[in-house]
Amino acid sequence: MSWRFGLDGRDRRNMMLATGVMILLLFVYADGSLGERVLAAVVGGLFAALIFAAVTVLINAYKPDHW
Repeated sequence: MSWRFGLDGRDRRNMMLATGVMILLLFVYADGSLGERVLAAVVGGLFAALIFAAVTVLINAYKPDHW
């Protein structure tokens, strides 16, 4: 399905890496109980993945031909 949006294997790998780092950082630095930290990390990670995918699709759609 991701090929419909112009995401190749490298883009998916980078998105997973960025999402994983974001989840880890949010889990470590969030303030609250364990459940609240996990929830904040998951929601923040999903938001990071969504933004990463949107930016990557826009870059792939509007990048110059010589890239």
